[in-house]
Amino acid sequence: MDTVYYHLNARRVKVSGGTDLVTFVPAAAPAPAEGKGEVLDFARCRQRLETKEAWKNLTLAARETPQAEEPAEAPALQPASLSRRERWAGWMELCATASIIAVSLAAVAAFLRLL
Repeated sequence: MDTVYYHLNARRVKVSGGTDLVTFVPAAAPAPAEGKGEVLDFARCRQRLETKEAWKNLTLAARETPQAEEPAEAPALQPASLSRRERWAGWMELCATASIIAVSLAAVAAFLRLL
C-alpha cells in the first residue's frame, strides 16, 4: 500500500454550495530569485526517474521471459453432439425470435400507414 501525501498552501477557500463544490485557490508560489542557480522540482525529477526505471525493468523482464512456442499441429476439435431435447429447444428459440421480428415489422407497417 502506497502512502500519498498532499500539501496544500492556500490563503483563501471558496465554497460554492456544498462539500462537492469546494474550490481551493492556492497561494501564489514565490518566484525564484534571479541568478541564484537552477531551481529543481524534486518530486517531478523523482517521478521521471521512477518511470525510466520501471520501463527498464519491464523491457528486461520481457526479454528474459521465454516466448511460448506454438504447437506444430493443433488437435482438431469436434463439436459435441446435441441431444434431441437440445435440438428441439434450439428450433423453438429460432421460431420465437422469428415471431418477435414478424410482430415488430407488422407494428412498424401499421404505424407507417397512419402517417
